[in-house]
Amino acid sequence: MTPPLTRVFAHHEVENTGSAARDFCMLERNLLSHLKLALLLSLLSSSLILRARLVPDPTDHSSEIESKASLPLASVQLAAALVTIVAGYWEYESGCRDLRSMTAFLVGVKPHLALMSVVVAAIFATCIVLLAGH
Repeated sequence: MTPPLTRVFAHHEVENTGSAARDFCMLERNLLSHLKLALLLSLLSSSLILRARLVPDPTDHSSEIESKASLPLASVQLAAALVTIVAGYWEYESGCRDLRSMTAFLVGVKPHLALMSVVVAAIFATCIVLLAGH
């Protein structure tokens, strides 16, 4: 029995036939895109907690809705960032597994779509709340 970390970081050699290299690069690019989105969501979460603005307004009178909603919205954005990381890792692992077993993997993965739909809903709800505060 191999230790769990050995299985995670094990080296798997896949024969480079057809589009295997291109498909692996696509999987890596998608994982990095998910990580970039998670970083942006965590940055948004931090800016909501700190009430930071890109362009500071000296006559800033934060609305009551925005000040009351900043901590819950920041929590939602942080949760969305974590869900994005999980969804990206899920897609990467399932794609690599399919690549190793030489099966088609370009079909939509339903758990990934469901997780990313939750992230989109969180982003959309945040936009509505922040726009309603202005």
